[in-house]
Formats: sequence, C-alpha cells, structure tokens
Amino acid sequence: MSKKARVVVFDLPEDVVVNILCRLPVKSLIRFTCVSKRWRSIIISDSQFATSTFQLASQTTTLRQRLLLSCDRDYIPCRFQCIGDLDMPCFGGSSLVQSLTLPPEVKTERVMLASCNGLVVLVERLESIYTNNLFFWNPSTGFYRKIPSPENSMMTKLGSYTWSVSCGFGNVMAADEYKLVFFDPSDSAVHIFSTRDSKWKVIKFAPHSLFPEHDGRPLLVSNGACHWVSNGVPEPAVYAFDLKGEEFRQLPLPLLALMPEPDFLPAKQIATQVLREGCLCVSSRNWHGNVEFWEMKEYGVPESWVKLFHFSVQDLPDVFASANVWFPVLVTECGTVVISIFSDIFSLYGNRELVRIKCQRDEKPVCSGRIGFMYKFAMTIIYDETLLSV
Repeated sequence: MSKKARVVVFDLPEDVVVNILCRLPVKSLIRFTCVSKRWRSIIISDSQFATSTFQLASQTTTLRQRLLLSCDRDYIPCRFQCIGDLDMPCFGGSSLVQSLTLPPEVKTERVMLASCNGLVVLVERLESIYTNNLFFWNPSTGFYRKIPSPENSMMTKLGSYTWSVSCGFGNVMAADEYKLVFFDPSDSAVHIFSTRDSKWKVIKFAPHSLFPEHDGRPLLVSNGACHWVSNGVPEPAVYAFDLKGEEFRQLPLPLLALMPEPDFLPAKQIATQVLREGCLCVSSRNWHGNVEFWEMKEYGVPESWVKLFHFSVQDLPDVFASANVWFPVLVTECGTVVISIFSDIFSLYGNRELVRIKCQRDEKPVCSGRIGFMYKFAMTIIYDETLLSV
C-alpha cells in the first residue's frame, strides 16, 4: 500500500445530502453555498428545503435568535447591525456585533417595522417622512421583495415622526401565509396585507378604544395573533387580533400583576414582551422600579399564568443611574432579560446601550453584559435565522 495519503470521495445520494444539510445552522449553510452551484441552488432557491430546515429547527428548539438594530448617524444613511449568541457569557463588546448590508439596488434609508420567522418588514424613509414603499427582507439570505402599496389614506398616517399607526406581522400556519397588519385608531380601520394573494384589504371596527397605542415597537405576535395591553380603566387588559379569523378578542391578565398600588402612587404599567420561547409574556412595573415578568403557559387559560422572575432597578444602580427611559427587548424562561436603555428622555430614537440582566429566583439580579453604541439606533427587534422567503 502506498504511503501517500489517499483521498476518499463519497458519492452520497442527493436526498441523503439534503437530509444532512437541513440539520445545520443557517450561518453554516450560507457559507456552504460556495461549495457548488447545486448546493447554492438548494440552500438559497429551494423553498421546500428552507421550510424543512425551519420546521426541524423549530421542533428541536434550535432556532437561533438575533437582535437586529437599525443604526443611525448624522449625515450617514441608516444601516443595520445584528447581535448574536445572546446566551454567551461574553455578551458585550464589538465581537458580537455584525454589520449587515442590503442589496446594491437599495440606496435609500430603511426603518424596521416588525419581524416573523426570519423575515423583516422595512419601510422606506426619506429625511423626516415615510414613503409608501414597504419591503420584506431576510437578513440571513439577503432575500428582498417589495410589498404592494396600501391605499393612500393609510400611508398618509405614516408621514411623520408622530406616526400613530401600530404594526403587527405574523404567520397563519394553517394557510401557509403571512399577514402584515396596520391598526389605525383615527378611523377604526385595520389594514391587512396577505402574502397568499398579495393584496390589501381594509376592515372597519368599532370602538377604536380596542386599538393599540403606538409606542414605536411592533406588536407581540404569539399563537397566531397580535397582542397588546391597554392600561386603561377600570383595569388593564390584554387584547389580541387573530390573524386567521381577523377579529379582536380579550385575554386575562395574571391577578397578582394587577394588585393595586397605594392611592398616592400611579398605577402599574403592564406591557406585552417578547418571550424567547414564543409564549405570551407580560411585564408589570410599578412606580418604584420593581418589575415582574409573567408567562401564559397555556394560551387563553387564566390559571396558567406563571411568574418567571422579577428584579428591581434599585438592585442595579450602575445600570439604571442614567437610564431615563428603558424597556425589555428580549425575555427568556431561564431568567434572562435584555433591555434597551435611552440616556436622553427627549430623544426616544437615541438608544445608546443594550444590557443583559440575569435573574435567578430570589437572588439579586446581576448585569451579565452590556453593549454600548457611539451612535443611536432607531429600533431593536428580534429575528430568527432562517432561509425562508415569501
């Protein structure tokens, strides 16, 4: 036998190769598009392969989530950056931050509206106004598609920074379609775009008091519905808009989260949160800065609310000393929350820092990493790494 190294080539059947590839992380698959034209075609262009990888990752809970930031600097066009490996001990520093680029033909600014299954909805921004140009974008693959423009009356509401139209974007699994929804409280109208027929429709509802209040962030989508909290009287309530049936409904809040404050203090503020495992989650914050996070283990069942963890801003003076405005952007069942901090209350589009906090049962919370930015970022959303397109 020759002493020279021998190269053994295994000619595997394509179905076996595909079966192996669909179990790999999306980041690895993108690198493997350079192996051959056939592999690139399978990974980038085969919708069935993209669906299989997504379904398998969902079933095995191996979907990789990223924080996506739309970053902005004076006189420099908006750009996007992502932060990955959110559970790593080394959360912080520039090593986790990756710059993303849009296709070459895209030359104007984009602002993120919402995300679902790795697809991000963007709206074109021109100076201080929004246009009627909406797009789907997959940051992992570079997929990009323009969405037909809705009627002019709704897009007029997108015309300034006083934008009051809330947005939700989710998947209707049974119909294999995505729906983009805008809630316009001024005329009690819901504007819905469906990828199944690529058309918009408008549904009128009353009363408008059911509609969500816009706070600059997308609505939480869970169990096929958009969710938001109304902090009105007589008490807060969770409202939902079912994407399949296209109707409103109300869900119960955890009773302990509704415990009243003393008469001389403002009421608690309750909001929906993004829970990493996909269940409905709410937070309750009182005037003293005590925050609780609750998860609905069984959707729609009042008794299934479970308190995940809590923390107080007083336990983390180094984190909250200069935080005029802050809110959670990611919550996990294991007791991790990533918060976005504004240092300037008069500039709500001027986020400066992301901080990860670990909360273990009754122990004091610990800051386990922080990422600061020399420029502002207009929005932070969560997206999954997938190969999906629409």
